[in-house]
Amino acid sequence: MPRSSKKRRPNNEPTEPESSSSNSSSDNEDDADESMDNNPQENVQVDLEARSPIDSDRDAILYFLEQSFGNTIKKSILDLNQFTTQLITQQTCGSVFYQPLDSTMDETDDEDDEPPVLGVCSILRCDQQFNKQLQAWLLDKCSDNEQARKILQASKCVLFINERYMNIPADISLPAIRTLREEITYSIDYWIVHAKVRLHKNDSNTPYYVNGEEEIFQQHSTVSVDYYPPQDSSGEWTHRRKIMFVSSDKLDQICSDIEQKLKQ
Repeated sequence: MPRSSKKRRPNNEPTEPESSSSNSSSDNEDDADESMDNNPQENVQVDLEARSPIDSDRDAILYFLEQSFGNTIKKSILDLNQFTTQLITQQTCGSVFYQPLDSTMDETDDEDDEPPVLGVCSILRCDQQFNKQLQAWLLDKCSDNEQARKILQASKCVLFINERYMNIPADISLPAIRTLREEITYSIDYWIVHAKVRLHKNDSNTPYYVNGEEEIFQQHSTVSVDYYPPQDSSGEWTHRRKIMFVSSDKLDQICSDIEQKLKQ
């Protein structure tokens, strides 16, 4: 579980934890699907700590953005390197998560032993003033939904960045969201959640949320828009993205519902 206090500790390029037996939920999803077919609920139980992003986290954060948007997206459409810089430089909010080193390890060990980043929780402002590219992309994806377009054009919105390795459990989400809310220093009307959803060919009516807590965001969303990534199927699974618009006044109830779900 991430702790409330943030540490500022460098990390290496992203790698999976040594005890991991499944792959990340990136758009190279064939291997991920194979793992999910074997046991979609398999998680690695680890103690995690949180700290503010720093420049040495760049590769890890970029990796998680590619996991969300797809690593084949053109820079002219969405510049994920630019978004990575934004997430690092907005020092007021946002966290990365890592597994702290074993306290028995020699403090003089090579810095190559520093723990990798296993997840990121932050926001990107997505209005015309702060992020024209992101707003234009969202408007395009929501072009057939008048309500979503009106929210994007008339409300203060942020894109919720909520990414981690697939086998890191959802327990990390609740303290991360609560900490993020405390760190935000400006008013927000809507949180926009860009969720990864999968549908099995034998049950196309039951969506599987890669990040389980995002199903609760969906339950409280004002409106949502679905679209399919370029490579929308592999094996027995069809991949889908869901853009949800969640009013900020729903966050207390969402956190409460996530807490109850985690107790089950």
